[in-house]
Amino acid sequence: MCVRISRSFTITEEKMMKYASLSGDFNPIHLYQDEAERSGFKAPIAHGMLTMGLSLDIVSSFTEKGMMVFTFQMQFLKPIYMNDTIHLVAKIMLEGEIVDLFIEGRNNENEAVVRGKLSLADGDYIKKDEQVLHNLLT
Repeated sequence: MCVRISRSFTITEEKMMKYASLSGDFNPIHLYQDEAERSGFKAPIAHGMLTMGLSLDIVSSFTEKGMMVFTFQMQFLKPIYMNDTIHLVAKIMLEGEIVDLFIEGRNNENEAVVRGKLSLADGDYIKKDEQVLHNLLT
């Protein structure tokens, strides 16, 4: 079975400043126009982890039902700039007890800027898997 869901979010200056404050990442290419341009960007670029965090909203309907993120991988294909709106589309695949979401994010120019995969499972499945891993490592 294959289902698609979508979400959008905008990278605002406020979100970038709050993320910098919380993370301690004050790299000037994320915050200042002149520094971004000096580094070859047209405007300040979003922190990668901020983008990943905002992308997690696409799984909110699953986490509200008790599922947990099992793995999360994201490729950054192009810079994401301050004030860009990112439109995410996820193709959902069910494989046994795991729900996989294959995500693509596009900016307002319809350019692919991120691509990734999120896997979700219920808490009991994850605990069982963690115990198997623990047994292998000890």
